[in-house]
Amino acid sequence: MKRFPGAIAPVVIVLIAAAFMAINSVYTISSGTVGVLATFGKFDDEVQLPGLHFKIPMMQTVRVFDIKLQTVTYQGRKSQPGVGGVINKPFIQVLDNKNLPIGIEMSVQFTPVAVQANKILEKYGYGYYEKLINPQIRDIIRNVVGQYHAEQIADKRSEISVEIRNQLATRLKDSPFILNEVAMRNVKLPPIVLKKIEEVQIAKQEEQRLAMVEKQASKEQQIKTIQANTKLIEVTTNAKAQAEQERIKADAKAYQITKEAEAVADANQRIARSITGELIRYKSIERWNGSYPQTLMGGDGRGGVILSLPPMPKASGQ
Repeated sequence: MKRFPGAIAPVVIVLIAAAFMAINSVYTISSGTVGVLATFGKFDDEVQLPGLHFKIPMMQTVRVFDIKLQTVTYQGRKSQPGVGGVINKPFIQVLDNKNLPIGIEMSVQFTPVAVQANKILEKYGYGYYEKLINPQIRDIIRNVVGQYHAEQIADKRSEISVEIRNQLATRLKDSPFILNEVAMRNVKLPPIVLKKIEEVQIAKQEEQRLAMVEKQASKEQQIKTIQANTKLIEVTTNAKAQAEQERIKADAKAYQITKEAEAVADANQRIARSITGELIRYKSIERWNGSYPQTLMGGDGRGGVILSLPPMPKASGQ
């Protein structure tokens, strides 16, 4: 059997090259990412969606681009390594409208537009956050927060967050990014402002305490007034009831006296109608004791007059 050692080597090389070409012509894009295919360094107009794809080895390369939700947190004093789409940055220090230093802790969420991944890489590369989004966020925070007094910022945190979000959304409107959320987490105020706020809070608490004391005193006074009015009503009612009883008694007494007087008058009238001249003479005779009378009734006994008689003259010789 003949051997062809000189011909075997090229065949092997060709086979290895073919295998290499076959292996490098296939690539996979995972969910949450897209692929940007570059031919001789120029990005294609279309991005590659998740799945199995082919490319021309040595001519085309693939860049995988993350399109998941990105979260930036501004807190602490130093940057921390980002993990799982979370970018950790130090808090943002700005000046209020009195040039007092204020520290702002907040979070921003945004999402790259998948179909524009090629344009993002072409214009900004993978450092798009540092080149575009972070400067916009810092600039807007400086402009918005700089309009307020330091002591106002904590109280108007929600209002300021909305204003920052609206301005950032406007700036990113024509960019290949979608703004999802902006939230102010904390405000770091200088000691002089914290002391002033504490004094104001203490004053408010004292004012509330005094208001509660005044309210309680007013309530107690109302209770006393109600009790006094109730007592007055009770006394007045009792007095009216007693007066009514007295009036009823007086009316009853007057009625009794009137009826008694009417009865006496009626009796007197009956007696007067029963007196006649004959009765008077009869009673006079009946009561005469044989002595010389001292009075004499003139007339018919009805409206007559009573005459006093002179003493009887003594008989001579006596």
